[in-house]
Amino acid sequence: MSAGIEQVVAHFDQIVKPDGGSVKLLAREGETLRVSYSPGVNEECASCVIPGPDLANMMKELVREQDATITEVVVVEDT
Repeated sequence: MSAGIEQVVAHFDQIVKPDGGSVKLLAREGETLRVSYSPGVNEECASCVIPGPDLANMMKELVREQDATITEVVVVEDT
């Protein structure tokens, strides 16, 4: 896996960490990047916790800047 993609995953992990969440790289499968997402909890601002589909869209934009061959980011949510 490229260092740039790993940096993107680490960046989003830092974004969700204050709410107790985590993002971890699972695998690259052809043109698809798979990540695990454990959403956190923010009792003061429930809408501040990023929904999985929104996280996938945000990650896709930054991942494509690092590797244009990745066309999809799949977020596997841990519940």
